[in-house]
Amino acid sequence: MDVYGLEEKELSAITALQRGIPLSERPFAELGAGVGMSEEDVLVLLAKLQKKGILRRVGGIFDARRLGWRSVLCAASAHGEALKRAARAACVCPGVTHCYTRVPFETLPDGEGSPYPNLWFTLATPTAMFERELDALQNEFDGIGILTLPALRRFKIDVVFDLRTRERDETTETSPSPLKRDDDSIVMLPTENDLAVIRSMQGGMPLVRDFYAVAAEAAGCSLPDVLARLREWKGRGVLRRVALILQHREAGYHANGMCCWDLPPVKVAEAGRRLASFQEVTHCYERPRSDVFPFRLYAMIHTGDYASTQRLFERLSLEAGLDGGELLLSLREYKKTSLVF
Repeated sequence: MDVYGLEEKELSAITALQRGIPLSERPFAELGAGVGMSEEDVLVLLAKLQKKGILRRVGGIFDARRLGWRSVLCAASAHGEALKRAARAACVCPGVTHCYTRVPFETLPDGEGSPYPNLWFTLATPTAMFERELDALQNEFDGIGILTLPALRRFKIDVVFDLRTRERDETTETSPSPLKRDDDSIVMLPTENDLAVIRSMQGGMPLVRDFYAVAAEAAGCSLPDVLARLREWKGRGVLRRVALILQHREAGYHANGMCCWDLPPVKVAEAGRRLASFQEVTHCYERPRSDVFPFRLYAMIHTGDYASTQRLFERLSLEAGLDGGELLLSLREYKKTSLVF
């Protein structure tokens, strides 16, 4: 099989790298052994992906809420020059990690006439600072209201793209529960030393044999100490995984959509689990319903083009037994970065 000029074992390695890089002294040797590649082969592959522009970063993926941060999906309605100003304000805000224009399929190509908010972004800050940062951004929006839609329940996270099949293999939370920001049992208050380790891993880590040793040196810690800490954090859910993150558009997934449905609160959990079971669904959440955006269940899907995204939305709705939904397609990507602690 020849996808992007890559061999079958290289494609297997890409999937494995997204699932998680081993927390060991020679992680690429250990991972390579599982897919029939040498340590050097894996490093060459990573360099090749970097050159092709498919690799977004390789590093740690942390659970923001378990580090005392609040991350919330926000939306606003703006058009013309007002949209440009609002998008610029969102993009220069350090706490905004993702920012898109999203519109219904029937309003393509420009989104005019959409009855729903069309500017969507994620704001993430330390919990104590969130309201202040949101107010500051609201002031920059110059009269355009910001709707906040925090995740109430999380059904599926951690997408892995399999380039061989153009399908996905994700982590599913089989027993979803409400996400309470005031639940101290899920929060780790990091020390300055902990933060040094997190900072050494939150960006793109150097693609070398001594992968974690470089991070340990940057954090001023020993390698055994860093590995022990990462294993502990992984067990506690603070660290989801250390992994390769792809540029999904460059990898062939040019279109993505946010699928939304409204249903009674008592039916959300069952419907969320059903949706999470579909390979094509990459993320799935329950969010609060509002008059401005009257939906409770959200799911993200990725395909090669808008028409395929619409067909997939219709199929998911039918097979999951959901009706009255809406699909908002990501028309323009203004910003997409990883959270910086």
